[in-house]
Amino acid sequence: MSKFCPSLLALACIAAPALAQVNPFVVYPQDPERQTITCTSYVGRPDQARAAEALIAISENDYRGVGDANGVMRIFGVYQWAADEKLSTSETYDLVLRKATATGEPDMTPAGQQLRISALSTPPSTNTGRGTWILYDGFNVQGGQILTPPNTSKVFVGVSLPANPQWPATDGQALHRADMLTAGTAATVGENHRAGAASVTWAGLTTSAPVTTPWSSILGPVVTSPNLHLGAEDQTSNRLGMFGGSFGLNGMYPDVGGSPRRDGVRVRITDNISPYSFVFLGASRGWQPSYYVASLGPGLIGFSHIGDDLNNRPISIGFALMYNSQVELMLGLWGRIPTNLVGRDLAFQAIVWDPTTNRAEWTNAQMAHF
Repeated sequence: MSKFCPSLLALACIAAPALAQVNPFVVYPQDPERQTITCTSYVGRPDQARAAEALIAISENDYRGVGDANGVMRIFGVYQWAADEKLSTSETYDLVLRKATATGEPDMTPAGQQLRISALSTPPSTNTGRGTWILYDGFNVQGGQILTPPNTSKVFVGVSLPANPQWPATDGQALHRADMLTAGTAATVGENHRAGAASVTWAGLTTSAPVTTPWSSILGPVVTSPNLHLGAEDQTSNRLGMFGGSFGLNGMYPDVGGSPRRDGVRVRITDNISPYSFVFLGASRGWQPSYYVASLGPGLIGFSHIGDDLNNRPISIGFALMYNSQVELMLGLWGRIPTNLVGRDLAFQAIVWDPTTNRAEWTNAQMAHF
């Protein structure tokens, strides 16, 4: 069994631009920007002390419109919680963006590497203890990286960690992670997905083929479009470490079958750029039949991915006011969601409208796999 060091309790500092300028897109049970993180199982590396890449997959099976700039994904940087066993020793890492192979794995060849920014390092410190750096690493390219054309089904975003034989005994960088129920570790908190859930986190290995890892990491692309995440609520479990919705794989794979769980489902919408906005939420049975469909009206940024004009019209679900960059809406109470949803996929997406600037933008869309 792999040995991982336990969760870090000390928070060292934040190395970041003004938060109002960007929106990190992270698949994790809790919102690392706005919530107290109680669900971190351990901190770990993609391949223990060996060199490897920690990657998050953004797949059209689960998400569409992440970083949408009217049909093209724009990524402005990478966000991570970098756990360090000895803060006074700066750790080095790279940022990396990768294409997918034909079989959906990270393309680890030179042709598959779309971007690499090398030799970045954690900030200097006089603290010799353990802690965590919250890092927003920008690409320093005006307008960001135009990463994918509309027909790209999956991309990988992450960090590359060099080999560190001293980890975890005395030093080294790792990432906060929430273990899946199938991870086989002793973690009492972490993800709380239903059976059959697929991880979105990958390890890009240097000695063998890339593999999925049975955990989620506080890691993801930095975008400027608003974010939408689905969460599930299981009142029979303390897997989250506190009461509330679990917005990682539990929201993507809620358990409503009744044997024995009947999760509640909620949605969380966040936007640092327009923190006091109106939110309009909709849903449909599955995605749009085509990858992108033009928005209605000249003042709406991004594209709709829910419903269509023929057989699958989107359903209006709710309207809310975003306060201080966040809002949650309950979609179905715990124990109340019909069990006949099992086996179905429902897609959710919202519009965030800022009345002060008269700026409106689609969030990403997310699929809930019931």
